Amino acid sequence: MAMAKPGPAPITDKSWQNAPPLIQIAASQQGGTRGAQIWGITQSYALLTNFQETPGGTWAGWSPMGSGPIQAGVLEVAAAHWAGPNWNGAPRLESIAASQQGGARGAQLWGITDENVLISCFQETPGGNWSPWLPGSFLAAPPAVAVTAAQQNNGCVQIWMLDQKQQLMSASQTSPGGNWTAWSAPNWNSAPLLTEIVACQQGGSRGAQLWAIDQSEALWSAYQETPGGAWSGWLGPNWEGAASLLQIAAAQQNNGCVELWGIDTYLAVKTIAQTSPGGNWTGWSP
Repeated sequence: MAMAKPGPAPITDKSWQNAPPLIQIAASQQGGTRGAQIWGITQSYALLTNFQETPGGTWAGWSPMGSGPIQAGVLEVAAAHWAGPNWNGAPRLESIAASQQGGARGAQLWGITDENVLISCFQETPGGNWSPWLPGSFLAAPPAVAVTAAQQNNGCVQIWMLDQKQQLMSASQTSPGGNWTAWSAPNWNSAPLLTEIVACQQGGSRGAQLWAIDQSEALWSAYQETPGGAWSGWLGPNWEGAASLLQIAAAQQNNGCVELWGIDTYLAVKTIAQTSPGGNWTGWSP
């Protein structure tokens, strides 16, 4: 995932939770008594974070979690310290994505190398040891520039990638933690040409939801109508009234509801959240 480029100055946009200008964001659901957590990289390459104090509840506020520059490669947070660089023997990576799996395995991680090769490794058991990076391109993927993945509310993971022509492709597991289908044809689900993608599992009666930014910085989305089932058509451009966006991140909040964040062209953070698991959405704020 490429970092956002600085927007017009001066910045006049309000930013969610008074976030400073950010060039990249990522988010994840937590277990335990908290909700989601979000991380952001500032223009000076400092890493910040903010977390929900309770599922779907109030946010603690932004705080530093280290300072940059952020090195190319994979870093993992464990016991309040960084593991790396080149965690698990990783080559130089330019984009990463991860998803929890169902079945007997834990998480799976994908990375795109600086030669545009999509690679992957996985936890052999939940919370356990990691496999080596699998040889070659994952599922014989063509050269890739972006990747995202999510469970489908049925234990099976679906993965999406953008090729070098900005065409969307997808593959999915045939059973929780199991084998994979082949890659779809380019322009999966009749997608337009895209620059950014992010996916998240939903709660409720739906499966996953995918968001994407097109070449005009317009936000689009499609969702699974049932867990592991058929997909809706694309909703957009400017899904739910979104402004022009450069970056996006999404996560469940440990209550079944998804929250989506975006970085606009002023590098301000905007957000929108579901009002019920798999349900409707609030308006964008701030």
